[in-house]
Amino acid sequence: MTPNVSSRSPRKGGHGKGRMVLFSLVAIFAMLLSACGGGNASNPGSKTTTLNVLASPNGNFKASNFNPFIDPSNGAMYGAQGMIYETLIYMNRYDGGVTNMLASDHKLADDASSVTFTIRNGVKWNDGQAFSADDVTFTLNLLKQYPALDQQGLWTAVIKDVTNPDSNTVKVDFKSPNSTALWNFSQLYIVPKHTWSSVSDPATYTNDKPVGTGPYTLKSFGPQAYTLQKNSSYWQSGLPKIDQLRYLATSDNTAAQLKISKGEIDWAGVGWDPKYDASFTQVDPQHYHHWFPGNNTVMLYLNLTRAPFNDLKVRQAISLAINRDDIHAKAALYADPANPTAVLPSHKAFLSSDYQNAKFSPDAARAESLLKEAGYTKGSDGIYQKNGKKISFQMIVPSGWADWEATLAVISDNLKAIGIDAKPNSLATPDVYTAALNKGDYDAAISWTDKGPSPYFTFVDLLRSDKTWSNGKAIAGGSTNWEHWQDSATDKLLNQYLASADPNAQKQAIQGIEKIMVDQLPVIPLDYNVGWFEYTTKNAVGWPDQNNPYAYGSPFDAPDNENIVLHLSPANS
Repeated sequence: MTPNVSSRSPRKGGHGKGRMVLFSLVAIFAMLLSACGGGNASNPGSKTTTLNVLASPNGNFKASNFNPFIDPSNGAMYGAQGMIYETLIYMNRYDGGVTNMLASDHKLADDASSVTFTIRNGVKWNDGQAFSADDVTFTLNLLKQYPALDQQGLWTAVIKDVTNPDSNTVKVDFKSPNSTALWNFSQLYIVPKHTWSSVSDPATYTNDKPVGTGPYTLKSFGPQAYTLQKNSSYWQSGLPKIDQLRYLATSDNTAAQLKISKGEIDWAGVGWDPKYDASFTQVDPQHYHHWFPGNNTVMLYLNLTRAPFNDLKVRQAISLAINRDDIHAKAALYADPANPTAVLPSHKAFLSSDYQNAKFSPDAARAESLLKEAGYTKGSDGIYQKNGKKISFQMIVPSGWADWEATLAVISDNLKAIGIDAKPNSLATPDVYTAALNKGDYDAAISWTDKGPSPYFTFVDLLRSDKTWSNGKAIAGGSTNWEHWQDSATDKLLNQYLASADPNAQKQAIQGIEKIMVDQLPVIPLDYNVGWFEYTTKNAVGWPDQNNPYAYGSPFDAPDNENIVLHLSPANS
């Protein structure tokens, strides 16, 4: 399956988790093709509620590493982020709602030039020492001193200065107006000054005795399992209601899915094979569930610097030829066809009235008519050509990404039917594929877009002019505008969103970009990459689902994982 990654690419700068190095993408992909499981979720007759959580990418846990600044794909343990270490605020990526956490209040300036956090009183670290604004300031300055820790690119792209107006307040001034900065801060994990100030190298520190403010503490660690137990002095009274989280290792994805299907795992987030449905949701529909919401948009990227993709009529013809319902049925069962704007279903409130119910409909006759309007004629072999050059190209994908390989096979058949020769090309490894996209060394490709709490995060790296490659070379930090879209009107709308904290101005900007997506097709939306989430209600209830989408469900997403566990209650309570 395609990777359920936390960002579109490791080259992305300034938003989300895009500052990971290239091997992070590969590691995440490996993680999601492995997984973990095993054991019973709770002991019969015991008052202790323990949930089994899928965690390991490699079959075992190599080191007790609970450094919250190290991504789990690079060796840290799941649960360090969210369960042990917390953020100032939580932002629901599904709907954009904000909840105060270690900050009891926050205020984004009207001109989006700064944010002020009021630090929550009465919070203690799990070693008994008081949490304070000093810890927040220390953490922010730690990221400045050690840029490798700054996964959100706060000091690179956002922060100008950090001050303390009083002993209980932290003010962050921005380099330029930035209405999206709360998203970055919602993923900043605060560490205690009294323990981390003596750490010689925070970037490599394994932190095997973690001191956090979160709802759980480390109880035990082993190569096949580690356990987090309830923090008895947690600042949210009465929470968590789940006593223990037992993170488990398994050999591979097949073993994980089998254990999930048998109900031996309470909480997982792995690519799901529908063959297990018969032994999962259908055998015990009362307790076994999964929810796979779309969390980013899969696109067909066309290199706009190359003919014929620089011709809008050709792009329109390609899009009209693609049967997205066929892709859904034959290649990506859980991935629903995308809206022509590429806006996620969870962000439907941003859609213009023109596109609320819009959908793609294949029209082969109209597609061929557009090719003829563009000056192409069909050759004796059935392929359209102009000036002796056929419309013939390759569409790249990493080898082994089976659903996307199948998707390109469907597209290839669709395009052949209208006289376009488009061949899938499975590249040896994900890094070869990513390098080609980064440099513009490709004709067409299938890939994903960024995740985030509004459509801005889908569009900014995808379409912004300064985020593309130049002269066959990736830009510093990595390219993200892989198709090489260069449009001042698009940039102006992105800047409008970024510079304004006014929801109406932001919505107007997004709707302007929607029109560009539909009318000019800088990329071709296909379907929605899903967020994998499997769970049982045998031992805990209160999980998010399509009727109560308070978070994406995967235990691999942080700090969503904390928000979920704080909603859970024992099933027998």
